[in-house]
Amino acid sequence: MIELELHSHTHYSIDSLNRIADVIRACRAAGIDRIAITDHNEIDGALKAREIAPDLVIVGEEVMTTEGELLCLFLTERIPPGLIPEAAAVCAREQGGIVGASHPLDPRRAGIGPDNVRRLSHRLDFLEVYNARTRDVRHNESARELAHELDMPGTCGSDAHLLSEIGRCRVRMREYTSPQDFLAALRSAELVTQHSSWTVRMGSRFAALTHSLGYEVNDE
Repeated sequence: MIELELHSHTHYSIDSLNRIADVIRACRAAGIDRIAITDHNEIDGALKAREIAPDLVIVGEEVMTTEGELLCLFLTERIPPGLIPEAAAVCAREQGGIVGASHPLDPRRAGIGPDNVRRLSHRLDFLEVYNARTRDVRHNESARELAHELDMPGTCGSDAHLLSEIGRCRVRMREYTSPQDFLAALRSAELVTQHSSWTVRMGSRFAALTHSLGYEVNDE
């Protein structure tokens, strides 16, 4: 069995200051076997991390669409923000990736909402049914119920913007050989979940302010 962190950010996101090398060290310390680096509308950080630790990193992106955010994994190219969800899903699939919805029922976190999930269910491969940063746990519970209704595999994610969050939520499942085998393994996975304190958002706000002031994080 392997343990995966499927939603995380680096300083390539506007609300994180996590250096690539520090993310890798944090994963090793937390016993994470795979981490999906899913920066906002960007994959450069994930690509750099994969160069350093190809055994560890899944290249992903949290893409802002016209209806809210999608979580795309196993990418080779950046998906531009601002597309309709259908177009973003096509972009991911054309490069061999898979598509889910991050915190789908959380209106405070750019979730795409239940109506869009149902409308796009034939284009979505999974739902994030537990997000550690979702304040109202009922949104996570409803996402889990919706995934069950649609017979869609569920994931959990720490949505780690701070190093201390990495591994707070993790997916425990068998090893996989391809993105499609990943989805098959996900159906029998165990989701290990833990809610984050509201204080982690203060770290994200500080990071956003730091970026806005032009501070550059050095990966060296």
